[in-house]
Formats: sequence, structure tokens, C-alpha cells
Amino acid sequence: MGSHNICVGYLVFNTSLYEPRNKRGLKETLMKFKLNNPDVKFVRILIVGEVGAGKSSFINSINNAFQERITSGALVDATSGTSFTKVYKTHYIRGKDGSNLPFVFNDIMGLEPEDNHGAHVQDIVSALNGFLKEGYKFNPVNPASEKDSSYKKNPSVYDQTFCLVNVLDANKASIMDDKVVQKMKQIREEASKY
Repeated sequence: MGSHNICVGYLVFNTSLYEPRNKRGLKETLMKFKLNNPDVKFVRILIVGEVGAGKSSFINSINNAFQERITSGALVDATSGTSFTKVYKTHYIRGKDGSNLPFVFNDIMGLEPEDNHGAHVQDIVSALNGFLKEGYKFNPVNPASEKDSSYKKNPSVYDQTFCLVNVLDANKASIMDDKVVQKMKQIREEASKY
């Protein structure tokens, strides 16, 4: 696996982003964004967070903004208390004209405090490094390994994540379970190694 840079950070919303002229400018910049590496078709962005934090809703909101209509490509269920997303799925963001933009979002199973529930930290690390195939079914007890058919032994730079986004429910951030916070820190530490 080749060396690459990864974006690890937190997005803090600036109130000036809500001004119409700034939103339009940001949107236009992202629509015109071009990649310089011919081996990379998309900037892959991995969305991580607690169950019910709004990972899939975040992806839908991005797609809605670019398509200028309501979409629901990433299915959501905020009432179950367990992760609705069960498989590793790539969401392509399209412009109003239907063409793919140069970035994609990968949705994953949510994190839960219990060790044998929710996404396994090692699966998220595997996703960061491009080892998970599209449609990989998450198993909270047994993370993907080289023996699995859904595990890529030699991922290309195209398969690897370039940006890790942590989604937090603003209403619950101060009362997040310490075990979930620890899992998020562990994922961030692993991401920072690359």
C-alpha cells in the first residue's frame, strides 16, 4: 500500500457560511474541483459516528445541496437505537445535471458503547486503508480479515480514504458514552498514522 495523506479533523460551522453568497461560492468551488492523480477518480470521505448521530442524514444533506432537491440515497432510521446501516456503501454525489462530483462518501455501521455491538474499530481502520469491498456486511464481533471474500488484499490508492469525518449529535455531545468517545479516539489515532 502506497503512502498518502489523510485529512483528519473536525468541521466547525462558521456562521458566515450560512450567508447565501458564501454557500454558492463554496458549492461552485467543490463542483469545479479537479483531481491531479489519474489513479484517483474520487476523494473518498469516510463518515464515522455513534448510532443515530446523523451520518446518513449528513450524506443526504450534501447530496440534496448539490442536486438542489430532496434525495434519500442513504437510508436513515433514528428510532431503532441500533445501527440501521449494516453494509459498507459508497454514496456518489451528483450535481444538478446528474454528473458525479469528484468526491464520494462511505457510510458505515454506527459506533456503540458495547464491545460486541456496532461497527468494530478494526473494520473502520480497514475501511480507511481501502481493504473493505463495496457491500461488506459489518460484523460487530468479527472484523474483516484476509480470509473474507469482502476483504481487498491489495487496495489501490483509489480505494483508500482521504478524509475522515466524525459526525456528532449536537444534542448529545456532552453526554456521549465514554466508550464511544474512546473508540472515536482510537480510530483517529489509527488514521493519523497514514
